Amino acid sequence: MTDHPPFGTPRRRQRPLFGCALRLVGLAGTAWGGLLVILAAVKTKTVFIPVNGIDAMVRDVLIVAGCGLWGAVSLVVGLRMRRHGRRHHASVVRTMDEARKRPYVLYLRPFAEDATGTLMRHAFSRWMGVGGSLVSGSSLTLEEGVCRTFSAFGRPLAVGEPDEALPLAGSRRLYLPLHDWQPTVSSLITDARLVLLVAGTSEGTLWELTEVMRLRRPESVLVLLYGDRRADDVRGEYDAFRVAAERELTARAAELRQVHGPDWQPPRFPPLPGFHDPYRLKWTTLLRAVIRFGPDWTPEIVLLDPTAVDAWTHEGRVRKMTRTQVLPLLTRLQDDLKGLEGTAAGPVRPSTLPTLPMDRH
Repeated sequence: MTDHPPFGTPRRRQRPLFGCALRLVGLAGTAWGGLLVILAAVKTKTVFIPVNGIDAMVRDVLIVAGCGLWGAVSLVVGLRMRRHGRRHHASVVRTMDEARKRPYVLYLRPFAEDATGTLMRHAFSRWMGVGGSLVSGSSLTLEEGVCRTFSAFGRPLAVGEPDEALPLAGSRRLYLPLHDWQPTVSSLITDARLVLLVAGTSEGTLWELTEVMRLRRPESVLVLLYGDRRADDVRGEYDAFRVAAERELTARAAELRQVHGPDWQPPRFPPLPGFHDPYRLKWTTLLRAVIRFGPDWTPEIVLLDPTAVDAWTHEGRVRKMTRTQVLPLLTRLQDDLKGLEGTAAGPVRPSTLPTLPMDRH
């Protein structure tokens, strides 16, 4: 017997064979599209030299434009097919016993993040260079990239949007009733090895933040700040989260003091720091910052800053960011979880470099 009724399912039935076909066709489409784009780029170096007359030049221009357009369409369609194909293979959890079977990382986010479908347009790690990213990284969603980064700490698990047709790729999905989801989420928060909470101002996200502070040890909680827009827009969205979070935590302060003691005060989230050298900023990470907490729930922001590292190539800079900014965060998290051994947040040791979600401007 389980202590919860079986969870729901997505609207549409998953078809793994159809998903495999989509992924294979999409892979072929991205490879073909990439080849056409490269050929078009090479051809442009000579197409405007009228060696064989104006008519031949016009013909070559049309050929180059057609190849470039065909290649771009093939790339976009191929990426979408691969991403949609993976949704037919996403794991769906049916019972609480199944969710708890293995240590898991609970991924909590506003459902609006699912609707954006933000792509990891550049995904590199030490083990995956430029060629590898074209084959297996360029169609990844932001959620897939983040879940890969933290998967060494447990198998990612998320609550699916009740009305979605198919589960999104990335975390395992479970589907809860609209009228009675909070007790189950509280139980999942309690039993998770690590909780990742995406910053947001929705009512559900603010309730989850308060539950996390009520039920978890601060060392086993991370708040993620996303952003694929200009720095000022991201800072404005984060400031809105700061205000809403402090208001919600103050409103439930009496309840939280029953857990943390009568002198506990709601934490104040610090401002988002600026980039080291904003004039050098040409691209940013889609995961802009990570907020970790001290033993008394004091927040600390770890900014992912591409202007704080130097390298000859874009890939080299991403690797250096991973080595100098992301790995120290994961190592510190690992040490914190090791200190919680025997509790819900046990030790774990990352075995590979994480994949950074990137976005070019």
